Amino acid sequence: MGARYHQHAGAPCELRRGGAVILYCPLVPAMSPSELPAAFADAVNRGDLDAAVDLWSPDAVMVSASGEPIEGLGAVRGALQALIGSGVKIRIEVASMHASAGVALASGTLTITSPDGFSQSSDSVVAYERGEDGGWRIAIDAPWGLPGL
Repeated sequence: MGARYHQHAGAPCELRRGGAVILYCPLVPAMSPSELPAAFADAVNRGDLDAAVDLWSPDAVMVSASGEPIEGLGAVRGALQALIGSGVKIRIEVASMHASAGVALASGTLTITSPDGFSQSSDSVVAYERGEDGGWRIAIDAPWGLPGL
């Protein structure tokens, strides 16, 4: 069963098939930060790039394995497109999460399994933020940990 998503109230919808946009409904990805890891893994594992991108803040940052920032939703989308396009499956295990009213910090393990069965795990750190619409999104993701810490 897939993760639960919530449509933005009053948002216009389009459907996307292949490269054509037919119907797509922007999503409020999660109503609590604890929903985000499963929602993100589900979107990636289903190959749903739009759902995966909807889980990120507009000014999101992904920290590459070398520590270089991938900044902005367009750049994050490109990185996610490459990830999903490679056919990998991911598993996210959250070891700890600490949240306030509008910000949450999680740490855990990300496991990526390639189509040939090779798996690689890494320690990850993710910061989430609550948007004006009440939905939680990924603000900063360091899936390979934070180099130097």
